[in-house]
Amino acid sequence: MKRSWRTGLCLTMVMACISMLLTGCWDRREINDVAFVLGSALDITDNGDFEVSVLIPLPGNMGGAVGGGGGGSQKPFTIKTTRGKTIKEAIDILQKSLPRWLYFGHRRVLVISDRLAQTVGLSPIVDAITRMPENRLTAFVAISKGSALDVLNADVRLERFSAESIREVLQSDSSIRVSLKDVTSSIVAVGEDAMLPYLQKKQTNLKGQEAEDIDVIGFALTHNGIMKAAAKDDASNGIRLLSNQFRPYRETIVDGNHAITIAVNTCKLKVKSVMIDGIARFDIQSDIQFSINEDSDLNRNYNDIGQRTHIEKLFEQKAENDIKKAIAMMQKSNSDVIGFGRYLNRAYPGKWKNEWKSQWETVFPKCDFTVKVDADLFRIGMNRENLAKKDKEDNG
Repeated sequence: MKRSWRTGLCLTMVMACISMLLTGCWDRREINDVAFVLGSALDITDNGDFEVSVLIPLPGNMGGAVGGGGGGSQKPFTIKTTRGKTIKEAIDILQKSLPRWLYFGHRRVLVISDRLAQTVGLSPIVDAITRMPENRLTAFVAISKGSALDVLNADVRLERFSAESIREVLQSDSSIRVSLKDVTSSIVAVGEDAMLPYLQKKQTNLKGQEAEDIDVIGFALTHNGIMKAAAKDDASNGIRLLSNQFRPYRETIVDGNHAITIAVNTCKLKVKSVMIDGIARFDIQSDIQFSINEDSDLNRNYNDIGQRTHIEKLFEQKAENDIKKAIAMMQKSNSDVIGFGRYLNRAYPGKWKNEWKSQWETVFPKCDFTVKVDADLFRIGMNRENLAKKDKEDNG
């Protein structure tokens, strides 16, 4: 018993001596010492320097979830901007002027100006970001029309932070989700180029309610990381129908003097690559389901199979033209954002490896395409006839 007591005392003294050698949390970083970056913008100056802007929330100005308090009319965030010869140099210069440590692990969006994307390109940006382990590759990326800082600094009203508004827009049906990981994969891949949402800041001019919104106006097409073109309107719809990340969208088609707003609900794409006289040809088959949202023709009767078929053929022609416009723009800018090169690689792996892979820049613009769309009007809403017409007949 006496020996056991002495053993316990010795162990306690040894542990006490060892604990004196511990250094403790000498490198700890308290949350009050960190500035969380929710969004950032990248621009280029006239002399070629990078302009880096970061959006940092200000907890003291946010107020509570219920009732008053907080910072009143003050913005719940601040935007800091600086310049440097490299992106990392600009961030280091910015860090020296801040009392808190910049943390990019919670960044939700990265906005790049079209001027920067057209001159320097995306490759240096991807290189700088992927070298920093705290950067999230799941953050959304977009190209802005004009200054990226202007978009990040937009006076949005529905969200507390413009970065959150941009994020919601980019993951909505009005866009196609593109993350930093997607951009990185597309840049390094052969036979595929990066495609990014194209943003624009828009003024809301309601008197007394002036604000700014952020719209997706199309898609930026790149080649080797350099922005070559912007697909808008019909061409952007064609990009949507060709993309393997199809998102439902709405558009309006014209039938004589009448307009019909439809919702494109699903799109199943089949691409077959064949060789014709040494030239690659892609046969594109698109099976689309769409529904009617609004029809200005009061005399339209969707019980009539002939009228339903007429609307289907009308939309099939519109969708085929949209796809052809998108392909023509991609070939003109030599930007294979859909990845047609991957289809060739699967169909002719040997010829792709030995011949086409190294010459895809010259092969892609010369490829032939055929487009066939089959549209199915599978939903017409709750009424088959225009109710306004029916009421008029009943009251007449």
